[in-house]
Amino acid sequence: MDKKKLRNDIILIASLLIVAIISLVLVLSSRSSKNSNYAKVYVQDELVLTIDLTKKEEKTYTVHGLNGDLIIQTKDGAIAVTSSNCPHQDCVHMGYVNVTNKPIICAYNAVYIVIEDSLEDYEIVI
Repeated sequence: MDKKKLRNDIILIASLLIVAIISLVLVLSSRSSKNSNYAKVYVQDELVLTIDLTKKEEKTYTVHGLNGDLIIQTKDGAIAVTSSNCPHQDCVHMGYVNVTNKPIICAYNAVYIVIEDSLEDYEIVI
């Protein structure tokens, strides 16, 4: 095999890999950056509340966690924990979230909020 053919093969393989990686990044970033449809609230791994975020209404919910209550608020298609009795307040400091790749977690109260969209059950094949 001559060196020119080997060089061309390496360039072709590298180009295909770069295109595949760029495609994957674009698909994942477009999925996580768009507004999603539903927020699911879990307490100790049990689904206790599903909120439709497409309505974009301002509404307040109270969720009873393991060690106390959390106040959850929706606004403009996003969700936030606005009040909690946890010591560090990490869940409150996260602010409003409207993307699928950023769950809100209150470990002290065993509560977590996951945002899902209608395209939840699909595979990415490259």
